[in-house]
Amino acid sequence: NYSLPSGVSAGAVMSMALQVNYFGPDQASQPWTFEVRDTTTGTWVLLGDNAFAADWFWTKHTFVFPGSLARYFAGGLLQIRYAATSGSGASDIDQMLITATASGGTSGTGGTATAGTTGTAGRGGTTGTAGAGGRGGTGAGAFTGACGSTAAPPARYQHVVVFSFENRTWSDVGPGFSSMPYLRALAAQCSYFSDWTETNVLQDSLTQYIGATSGVNNPNTVNDCDPSSTCRSGDDNIFRQVRRAGGTARDYVEGATTGCSEGVNNAARHIPPLYYFGSYTDATGAHNDQDFCNTEVRPYTELDVNNLPTFAWISPNLCNDGHDCANNVVDAWASTNVQRVLDSAAYRAGTVAVFIWYDEDYPVPNATIAPTSHRGNITQAGVGSHAALLKTIEDMLGLPIMNQGQLPGAANLRSILGL
Repeated sequence: NYSLPSGVSAGAVMSMALQVNYFGPDQASQPWTFEVRDTTTGTWVLLGDNAFAADWFWTKHTFVFPGSLARYFAGGLLQIRYAATSGSGASDIDQMLITATASGGTSGTGGTATAGTTGTAGRGGTTGTAGAGGRGGTGAGAFTGACGSTAAPPARYQHVVVFSFENRTWSDVGPGFSSMPYLRALAAQCSYFSDWTETNVLQDSLTQYIGATSGVNNPNTVNDCDPSSTCRSGDDNIFRQVRRAGGTARDYVEGATTGCSEGVNNAARHIPPLYYFGSYTDATGAHNDQDFCNTEVRPYTELDVNNLPTFAWISPNLCNDGHDCANNVVDAWASTNVQRVLDSAAYRAGTVAVFIWYDEDYPVPNATIAPTSHRGNITQAGVGSHAALLKTIEDMLGLPIMNQGQLPGAANLRSILGL
C-alpha cells in the first residue's frame, strides 16, 4: 500500500512509475507479475512481469503506469501486487519505488512530497507496506524534488557534472523523455530544450564529444577514429581550463580500472581527454594536455558524490549510455547514478549543476538539472547547442570563455535556464 502525500489529489498526478530491483528466476522458469489495483473496476492491471530479468541475477527495472492514473487511487491509497503464478515460487525484492509527478502546488517540508514535485515512496519488503516519502526543503528558497528553489542561483558554481549518453533524437526518447520515466520526471521539474543542435550533424560521436568540450568542429577528430598522431586535438578545452584555474577536472569512465584508459565495454571516442594533445605554458612551465591524462581520466568507481571535482564528465559503458542498449536500460542506470549526485549535500546546498547530454542526432535530447532551473520545455529555437552548453559551463565555473570554434557565436544559457 502506498499513500499519496498530503495535499496531492489523485487527479493532479500526471505520470507515475514503479521501479523494482528483482532477484529470482527468469520468466521462462517462473513468471512473477507486478500489478496495480484499478479502484473503479476492482480489478488488477498488469504493469509487467519478470521478462526483463536474467535468471537469479539482481536486475533493476521500471514499469510505467498505463492510462488514466486517478483510477488507481481510492481515498489516496494506491495498491501494488507482486505475485507468482505458482504457490511454490520464490524470489527476492529489495526495492519497490514509486515515483510520481503532479501538477500545481508549492514546496513542502519534512517527509512529504507536494504537488508540483516528484515524490518517492519509501522502500518496503515483498509483502510489507511502504510509507509515503519525498524531500523536505529547509531554509531560504527551500525546495522539494530536484528543482524548484526560489533562491537566487549562485554567481559561481562549485561543481558541474555532465552525464553523456548516445545516439538519440527527441523522437527516439519521446518529447521531454516521455518514454523514460526517471528522466521524464526530471525534465518536467527542471529544464530541457526541444531544439538542440550538435557540433556537426554530418559527423559521428567523436566530433560531438570534442565539440562539447572544446567548442571546435575539429577536422582531425572525425569518423570515430582512435587516438593517434593524426587523430587528435591541439585545441584548448574545458579540462585544461579547469586545471589552469586551479580546479579539478575528471572524466569518469565506467568499466575502466586504471587511469587514461577506455577500460572494458567502453569506447575511446566517448572519452574526450584521450584526444587532447595541445601544448601550453603557464607559471609552472611547459605542458601537454596528455601529461594529465592519467590524473584526469579515471575509473567511474572513483566518483565520490560527497567530494565532487570542479568539472566531471561521466562516460557510462556502451550499454548504459544507450549505444548498445535500449532506453529503459539508460533510464534505470540514470535513476541510480544521476540520483546519487542529486541526493548529495552539495547539490541540496545549491552549488552543483547536472547536465544530461546526448551526442547526436538533431534535435538532440538534453536536460539541465539545478535547484533553480526553470521548469519544463524551453521552446526557443536556434539557441541550445553543444557549444552553448560549453560556454554556459565556463561562465558557471568562473572561467574565461574560449575564443575558438563555435563558441563566439554561441549563446550563454544561464539566464534562459535559471542558472
